[in-house]
Amino acid sequence: MPFLTLADLAPGPDALSLVARPGSASAVELRTWPRVIVQTSTPPPGARSLGGDFWVVAADDPLGRAQELVAAGAIDAFPDLVRHPVRRGDTAAPDATFDDPSYGGQWYLDELGMPELYAQSLGSADVRLAVVDSGIDITSTDLAAKVSDPYDAYSDDDDPSPDPGEFCTDGSDDICDEHGTAVSGISASIANNGFGIVGMCPECTLVPIKLLGEGGSGGSLSTEVAAYQYALEADAWVINNSWGYTEYTPAPSMLANLIDRVSTENRGGLGAVVVFAAGNDDRELMDDEMEALPTVLCVSATDSYGNPTNYTNYGGPIDVAAPSATVSIAPGDTVITNFGGTSAASPVVAGLAGWILSVNPGLSAEEVRDLVTSTAIQSPLEMPDEEGKTLHYGWGNISPLDILGELFPAVEDTAGEDTSGGCGCSTGNNAPAPLSPLRGVALVGVALAGALLRRADRGPT
Repeated sequence: MPFLTLADLAPGPDALSLVARPGSASAVELRTWPRVIVQTSTPPPGARSLGGDFWVVAADDPLGRAQELVAAGAIDAFPDLVRHPVRRGDTAAPDATFDDPSYGGQWYLDELGMPELYAQSLGSADVRLAVVDSGIDITSTDLAAKVSDPYDAYSDDDDPSPDPGEFCTDGSDDICDEHGTAVSGISASIANNGFGIVGMCPECTLVPIKLLGEGGSGGSLSTEVAAYQYALEADAWVINNSWGYTEYTPAPSMLANLIDRVSTENRGGLGAVVVFAAGNDDRELMDDEMEALPTVLCVSATDSYGNPTNYTNYGGPIDVAAPSATVSIAPGDTVITNFGGTSAASPVVAGLAGWILSVNPGLSAEEVRDLVTSTAIQSPLEMPDEEGKTLHYGWGNISPLDILGELFPAVEDTAGEDTSGGCGCSTGNNAPAPLSPLRGVALVGVALAGALLRRADRGPT
């Protein structure tokens, strides 16, 4: 199903209500703010910049004004929809080779074989990993030294920190918003700094972008456009999105097109790897939601036994499954052990993508997506379809060790051995080999004796 366009909208009962795809099985009622987003090189009078060629302008009749702007020659225009995104996380230990005190509790790193990847590299500061989320504590000991170009799209300023009272359920003015900081920590916490945890890509640069505020209320499409326009201008290499919608919400084409631009134009045309959490509503994702974009990696969540969590969303848009990382950091230099949801699985994949680009920055976003999906290991718990996908796992559980074998064939046969000269935490000297043809074996006999099988090659994503 195509993404939502201006032509799909019809007036509702009043000027600020709309009906999307009236008369169809997917018809849905929408609300809009009294303003319009317009993409044009010549902004209308009184327009406020959202960055690049995107502007927002007041309008008593947003649908009619958007149609007028397009008729007058604007590239695109769309009513500024009222949006209520939610944070996706609201729902034997590794050897102590790092001095980060909570590293030993990060069970998911050992489960994924990350110590073997760390033996080759801890990442690169050249990789700009953006986290689009709620407030992010940019003063955190585990993040501060790596923060670059912070932005608050919600308040339109350069401080994405959590605000007092946000997400507080007791009406206090405390700092209650842990979500964005925890997500950032899973992807990119600094290693060997004597504090906190170890991120999936410890030396990646963090570009924090605040999207969600005031308990998730009062959101807008214009805020989402501003966040992604900023990610475009900040030249993000990887973008994590641990937010989404509890109910079926078709993606406006304006936002979908901007996400596609980021996925193909950043890094001088190599593109940014965009990762979305599947969501925690135990519902089927539709093929016109943000998670279904072909340039997006959509991640479902598994528990420590590799089973789909009882809350994870499922369906055709799912690309891969990853463990819901429960241990991370929170504002005020604290560590939490009860984080979760697909919010905690998505940054695992985003951090892994950052690690991949650290050792082979010449890969395109499409090649990174294909590397992640083609090396995934399908679970015997679900029967794949003719294409090789399942509802909860997509192409399968991510397999960093198989990715290591693709990028460093010389060390594939020594996986499990210490290749770092005893440290296990320093950048190795092996140069990454060119990406070899992605291997895979046919999915046969999924029901056989609990065998873990890699899916067959399917070509680029």
